[in-house]
Formats: sequence, structure tokens, C-alpha cells
Amino acid sequence: MHKPILLVIGTRAEAIKLIPLYLAFKKENINVLLCATFQHSDLLQQVFDIFKITPDFNLDVMIKDQDLFYLQKTIMERVREVYHKVNPILVLVHGDTTTTMSAALAAFYLNIPVGHVEAGLRTGNMRSPFPEELNRKLVTQIADLHFAPTAFSTANLLAEGVARTKVFCTGNTVVDVLLYMKDLILNNKIDIDLKIKNIIEKAKSENKKIVLLTAHRRESFGPGLVRIFNSIKKFANLHKDVLIILPAHPNPNVLVAINNSGIKNTKNIIITESLLYKDLIYLLINSNFVATDSGGIQEEAVSLGKHVIVLRDVTERWEGVWDGSEDLVGTNENLILSSLEKCYHLKKETEKMSSIYGDGKSCNRIVSIIRKNLNI
Repeated sequence: MHKPILLVIGTRAEAIKLIPLYLAFKKENINVLLCATFQHSDLLQQVFDIFKITPDFNLDVMIKDQDLFYLQKTIMERVREVYHKVNPILVLVHGDTTTTMSAALAAFYLNIPVGHVEAGLRTGNMRSPFPEELNRKLVTQIADLHFAPTAFSTANLLAEGVARTKVFCTGNTVVDVLLYMKDLILNNKIDIDLKIKNIIEKAKSENKKIVLLTAHRRESFGPGLVRIFNSIKKFANLHKDVLIILPAHPNPNVLVAINNSGIKNTKNIIITESLLYKDLIYLLINSNFVATDSGGIQEEAVSLGKHVIVLRDVTERWEGVWDGSEDLVGTNENLILSSLEKCYHLKKETEKMSSIYGDGKSCNRIVSIIRKNLNI
């Protein structure tokens, strides 16, 4: 048997997008191992529980008040031990997190080939998102195989001088898992949190428009988050037939902004704890529209035919903006309110599934490409 392919995961978003690829390797009887840094421990474990997966290696790096210096140093030291132990034929990383950058750099130091899933996303602003833009550009310099989700991200890599033979346009693996979860939910094959289900059913029975709101970006901490929440509060007070659901990210900066904005006291805004992935997708399916600063939720919402208000000044996912499915508004209160009003008047009947971010076959393409390139 060939040496193993090693997937390195640190956050919930990475797990959501890499676990279907891990399962695709397993289905093809390819020797594959899963290493979890647990950069975000509880959120990451939720995804493993849904898919009933236990990582082969748990690096257990998360501590209270961890910073980027601690994370990079600790991840590189602990993942080095894993690399020495298993001697992988390829290390696969995803996206742009500190886990991604640290695992790729450690592999480079040990002359281990690296594959980069969701490669080529760019905002053109090194400080937004921070530190993600730098992370993904560094991984581009390291990676041997680049799996770009769209034609635009492919073009970004080629424009930066990456060899055409090393770049592959595969679609985004998030659509693979989204379609899988959608089927489970619509066919009652998975249990949804009863509290969330009751909230949605009650809102529908009262003919309320349902809005999903998420906000957690580091570059918005402080006044930016407060402006977002103030805008949402104003909109909610103007439209009593709207129900806004905010799953609060556990980051203390987000919780402080929620408290400072007074959004908790608005009757038609419900603040929940961070949702399990399956419950988040259920909420997305049943939402009329979405306001978010999450890249993954942008992709999922647009793929489900939802209109998205992007609460960021810049985005690396321009496809949805060009398509007309997304409004890029940043944290400007007037722009947010204007976009909220526009979405309020959209007809739910106009929703149409979109394939601009992927068609649900990305994992199979990546497995096939790796098999060919590694001769396995």
C-alpha cells in the first residue's frame, strides 16, 4: 500500500469542506489519514460528531485567549511529529486558516508535497480578511497541487505565475456537503434541534420573513460589529413581520458587540448559541435571505438560491456579486439598511439553486486528479 495522504483540519469550516473529501478517498480505498489541530475545539468536534468520524491524530492546540503567535508555533511543532510518524505522500490543507498555513509550511520544511483545496481566493487586501489573505498567498507559494473552486480563482493563480499544469478548477467541496445535508434534512433523515425547528415553524405559521444573520470577522471587531447590529436593530424595528435569527459566535469580541448594541432587547431578533452545522443548514434552507460576513455561508446560501448581504468591505467570492446574488455592503449602516430593504421586498418564489460555486462533484474530481498525479 502507498504512503498515506494526510488531511489537516483545524476549524469547523475546514472540516465541513474537507470531510467529504476524506470520505471520498475512503470510498476509493485510498490510504488516507485525518489530523485535527482543534484550533477551534468545540465547533470542530460538532462536525466530526455529525459524520461519526474520529481523527487519527488530535493535536489539541486550543487554549483560552490563544493568539496567532501561539497557534502557529504550536501547530508547526505538533504537526511535525505527525509528519515524522506517518511520512505522508501528500499533505492536504484547505483555505486560509492559521492551521492551513502552519501545516503547509511545516510540510514544506520537511520536503513533503502539499495540495491546497479552495486555492486562489483573493481580496487584494492583505489586511482584509486578516490574517487569511496572507495565509492563502503563502500556501500558494508552497503548494504543489492547487484545487481552485471557480474559474476566477483559477485565473488568480495563473496571474500570480503558478504553473498551469498544477492548477485545477474543481468547484467547491462545500457544495458537495451542502447537497448531502439538504437531502438528509428534506427527507427527515437527520434530527434537527427542536428549539430551532419550533422557531421556524412558528415564524412560518405567522407568515414572517426569516432572516439569518451571522457576524464574526476579526476585521469588524469593535465599531464595525456594533454598526452591523445597530443596522439590524433598526430594520427589525421597522418590520415587525420579520424574524431575525443570530447564532452568536463564541468569540468574546462578538459577544461584547451584541451587548453594546442593545440588539438583545429587540423582540423580533432571536439570539442563539452557535448552531450545529445541520441546524445551520436547516435555517439556511428556511430563510428568506441572509446577512453574513462568513465566506462559507455566502457559498451555501447562494447555492441554495438565497440572496446574501455580505457584511464585509471586500470579498474573495466575487462570483456571487457579479451574478447579482450578493450585495457587498461592509459595515456601513446606510448600505446595510438599503440592502435589507431590497431583500425584504424580494419574492421567495424567485429562489433558484445556483452552481456558480460548485455542482456537488468537486470531491470526486479532486480524488481523480490526485490519483493521476501521484500514480496511486
